Amino acid sequence: MRAALSIDLESFWHHEWLRTRRPADADDRVQQATAPLLDLLRQRGVRATFFIVGDLIDRHPDLIRRLAAEGHEIGCHTFSHRPLWQLTPAEFDAELAQFAGALARCLPDVRPRGFRAPTFSLSPATAWALQALARHGYTYDSSLFPLRTPIYGVAGAPTTPFRPAANLIDADPAAALQEWPLTVWQLGRLRLPVCGGIYLRVLPLRLIRRGLAAAARRGPILLYLHPWELDADLPRLPLSRRERFVLYHNTGAAMQRRLRALLDAFPFQPMGEVLFSDQ
Repeated sequence: MRAALSIDLESFWHHEWLRTRRPADADDRVQQATAPLLDLLRQRGVRATFFIVGDLIDRHPDLIRRLAAEGHEIGCHTFSHRPLWQLTPAEFDAELAQFAGALARCLPDVRPRGFRAPTFSLSPATAWALQALARHGYTYDSSLFPLRTPIYGVAGAPTTPFRPAANLIDADPAAALQEWPLTVWQLGRLRLPVCGGIYLRVLPLRLIRRGLAAAARRGPILLYLHPWELDADLPRLPLSRRERFVLYHNTGAAMQRRLRALLDAFPFQPMGEVLFSDQ
């Protein structure tokens, strides 16, 4: 079984619903949320891929250096956490350059291979980003959600790693990057997201485990989460009922228990090691 664990290293305030609502004096709580996660991974002997929002690197250089020192793979999650649909190609190119500059100041010998777009914002309309990633030296992307949700996703996209054509559905052996879609459980024509994040917090854990095991029979599986989902002391904000559910449901101790159970059940590795194990 091939399985990878990925962490989107961002603050609670990077969430798409909160980026413009953050108070000037708000603590990003990245250190408080991520350090216990790193402790857990070290105790379990698990290394992961961390897709880092670049504007955190200069603010938390010791944390970023700890990631590398403990053998975790460093990836890019843009510099500002703006989704691709809010960026022009020139702005995206600038974001990648900003990220590279911040990472070079912190870890001058590290060259990231992997990228993940905020809010899984890769679609046929934003597939131009893949060529930009290739120009900047990236070799794989993990921004494709292979089912359509009200916010993101591409219906009918492949569910295992492939080299994508511009429509993100057909394969193109000449494509510069590999794409690793988020993991879904294929049940006939139905696709159920069992890939982590909000889906791990909402769906029954037994179903998640069963779905990941089933998906692993088709190809490598991928789990993702955010450190803030493990934080028991998230700021409580005056939000709508829907927003409160998405942002707070089963965060803190409940998510910690679920992650521990999955770490016991699957042999997680960094994504790059799974993708390029034969090279």
